[in-house]
Amino acid sequence: MTGTLRSVAGKGFYCWRKMRSKLAVEAILGQELRQLVERTYEGPCFLTDFRKRTKPVFFINKKNFESFKAFLSPENVIADAEAICAHEFDLLGSGRKKVDGPGGEIDWHTDFKTGASWDPSLFYLDVPVNRGDGSDIKVPWELSRFQHLPTLGKAYWLTGDERYAREFTAQAAGWLAANPPLYGVNWGCPMDAAIRAVNWLWGYYFFKDSPAVTDEFLSAFLKSLFIHGRYIMVNLERSMRGRSGNHYLADLAGLVYLGVLLPEFKEAGRWRECGVRGLIREMEEQVHPDGVSHEGSTGYHRLVAELFLSATLLGLKNGIDFPARYMKRLEKMVEFVLHYTSPGGTAPQFGDSDDGRLHILAGYGNWDRRDHRHLLSTGAVLFKRPDFRQAAGGLHEETLWLTGEEGLQQWKSLPAAPGCPSSRAFPHGGFYILRKDDFYLILDALPADPGAPPGHRHNSRLSFELCACGEPFIIDPGTYVYTADKDMRNFFRSTACHNTVVVDGVEQSRLEPDLLFRLGGEAAARVNAWEENERYVFWDGEHAGYIRLPRPVIHRRRVWFDKKERFWLLKDELTGEGTHRYELFFHFASLAVRFCPDHPGAVAVEGEKAGLAVVPLRKEGLSAEILPGRVSCRYGVKKEAPVLRYGKEGPAPLSFITLLYPFR
Repeated sequence: MTGTLRSVAGKGFYCWRKMRSKLAVEAILGQELRQLVERTYEGPCFLTDFRKRTKPVFFINKKNFESFKAFLSPENVIADAEAICAHEFDLLGSGRKKVDGPGGEIDWHTDFKTGASWDPSLFYLDVPVNRGDGSDIKVPWELSRFQHLPTLGKAYWLTGDERYAREFTAQAAGWLAANPPLYGVNWGCPMDAAIRAVNWLWGYYFFKDSPAVTDEFLSAFLKSLFIHGRYIMVNLERSMRGRSGNHYLADLAGLVYLGVLLPEFKEAGRWRECGVRGLIREMEEQVHPDGVSHEGSTGYHRLVAELFLSATLLGLKNGIDFPARYMKRLEKMVEFVLHYTSPGGTAPQFGDSDDGRLHILAGYGNWDRRDHRHLLSTGAVLFKRPDFRQAAGGLHEETLWLTGEEGLQQWKSLPAAPGCPSSRAFPHGGFYILRKDDFYLILDALPADPGAPPGHRHNSRLSFELCACGEPFIIDPGTYVYTADKDMRNFFRSTACHNTVVVDGVEQSRLEPDLLFRLGGEAAARVNAWEENERYVFWDGEHAGYIRLPRPVIHRRRVWFDKKERFWLLKDELTGEGTHRYELFFHFASLAVRFCPDHPGAVAVEGEKAGLAVVPLRKEGLSAEILPGRVSCRYGVKKEAPVLRYGKEGPAPLSFITLLYPFR
């Protein structure tokens, strides 16, 4: 009976959404652009006024472009723009591929990694997301985000070549023709519609003075942006059960852009109000007091921080005030980036990462998915933080596009901040960093967080990443894919794919193979101690994910970091009832790993300039083997990497003690 009621309710909700969307969008399809704006205009007068306006204020201004042109790499920008003009894209691990359809125009409805296509005549609510045929719906979605437009625009400003402007209008017009409102794969996700609107607006401001932006094109383009705004408003991805996630934030950021930059539209005030108020509310809902996103993922922390930063900076430029509490928590988000960034400049890979961005303002063809330091660079300017400036490793191009000449001068005025980030606890978000100079270890200890979306967390409680002498040695293998490969999706989020202990081959939190964005919360971590003094840093935590076993077990991990001698000591204790099989995994970067013949069970990991010895100190009943593993540092790409597995079997209590000793 419950299942029947749920099915009926689901069908009812579907019919309501379909009717609501059709009424909201189809009602304006036959209207002219001038009917959608506040003032009454005759003929082309609106477009004439629109082109001449000086307010609202956008980020980019060609007059200031000369002052920071030196920070660009013109050869790379132009090479990337030429590939875009040739309709060649490298998205989500595809490798560079030509994405034309039979007529020579971009095929917007196809996963060009597999060749699978979606029917463009399907109503957006009927488009299948996970078809089970190896296709990935994220590929057409990603292409239709138009995140390549800023690169095309930069090439236009660098060269003045009208080919780039004509390509912008051709691609946008082609998309409009191929994607009528509410139909096809590219209306299936409001988040992607919001990101597309943001990037279309970036494109407009780059190309607005080009003769390629004709009145006919601009009229259709602006009308579609109005439709995007209305579509987002009636499809806001706000959770009705618990807190919302990054999708809803993207919706809000899109509404801020549309509402602020298109005030002529009758509904712009509603969009702006909904977007700004929503961001302020979600800063409290989605970001912990210590600045950590509640998604439990460092990759999604970058996306969420980027959404907040970009929309906030646009609002500030246009006279919108944000509460001090909101700005302080946004600053704490960037502080978290400061502390989780490794000595080599990369971010750890806890939880999911799908290379998600709001906009890609630099290095479109080859940006480093694990480098989040553009957030530090922009945060340094916004919050006047010398420590952010120091950790950013230099002024990032993204910062220039978002803050302009004023930002450049602010960056130059910031004093030097010598030294490296110190050890830091983020107890609300559940991350702990034990570090000194270029020695770094970060622990995942996500606590119980009722209401938080579980979809982007992995079974990685008590796992860690480790860098020594500035090099990564022990890593989190990453994400690889979502719906394209169910088995790989579940492998990369499994307990055995992390640097922690597996008991009896069971997941630390329940993982249902067919529910690719659901994970149980049984293994919520509890931290018992966190202590630092001049000599060492000590962390002690545990999880009770295995108490659901017939003979329950608790996994407790303690970590000592000797700051003077520069080594770590791990003690994994398994307490409980009965006899069990225990496996302790260490996943390494793609480096050479060998057993040390003089020390049974010990291995040496060889880096470029240094090495790491992994030495078991309690060897009774211990088995050790080096296994082939996998690591994915960007979505859709994986490569082989070694894994060390220690095994023991016996009655609880039982323990592993492991020395992690760097050497040069």
